[in-house]
Amino acid sequence: MVLKLNATREAYQEFYGRNTQQMPKLIADGRIPMNVSQLMQKRLDVRNSEDEIKAAYMDNYFDTGDAVVYHTDGRVKVVLDSQHLREINSGSNIRGNALILSKDIYDSLQGEEFKKGKLGKVENSLSLADVKAHPVWKTLARDQTLLNDYADFIFAEGKKRFGYDEAMGIYMDSASDNVKLRSWCVNWLGGGSGAYGGSDLDDDRGRLLGIAPEALSAPATGVSNIQAYTIADLQAFDTAMTGLEGILKPDVLKPFVQLRKKL
Repeated sequence: MVLKLNATREAYQEFYGRNTQQMPKLIADGRIPMNVSQLMQKRLDVRNSEDEIKAAYMDNYFDTGDAVVYHTDGRVKVVLDSQHLREINSGSNIRGNALILSKDIYDSLQGEEFKKGKLGKVENSLSLADVKAHPVWKTLARDQTLLNDYADFIFAEGKKRFGYDEAMGIYMDSASDNVKLRSWCVNWLGGGSGAYGGSDLDDDRGRLLGIAPEALSAPATGVSNIQAYTIADLQAFDTAMTGLEGILKPDVLKPFVQLRKKL
């Protein structure tokens, strides 16, 4: 099944299948693999889109262009927009569904490094406060305002649709005898929208999103980019409206109710 991810031109295209086979197709098409931060922003952007497009982004998992690299001694690096991921293909040195690297390459990689045991809370769903303060989410989001807004949105949607009070866990692979690189995969809303650092690069069910370069230069439509209002602002507005319903006539509130539906 091909996901409908665009209202008009295919600025965003799905590449479903083994990352080792799909990444070369994505790159050959002149596209850029979507990273975690871009996916977070895109999910915010489509929250008021038609149901089919919103569901495509919210109700599916996505592999990303951000990598996590595991050293044999337990250290971990989060490498954003990994060049090694962009270069994988069917001939890459894949073992155990991970790209095998040397220790020298690990040392040369630019990225946020976490010592063994310093990754924060992992392997479980998190509270909203824990997500906003989590060092891995901060690194992947690249911007605290985006992280705050996205987390508010995911928790509100998760509570409404699935009754979740916790979500967005960080799930990691473990160290082994080789330095290994994997892609960060962000889960669908029903699965808690966690970030998985154990994603398989050679699994038949991989799903990458390729972004057309011109889409990156287009004006942003998401709330986090324009920073006009946040999910918390909308929740405060809803609370205020509830308080006014018992005081003012419905006709007076009608324009505000109609405006809220557009936000």
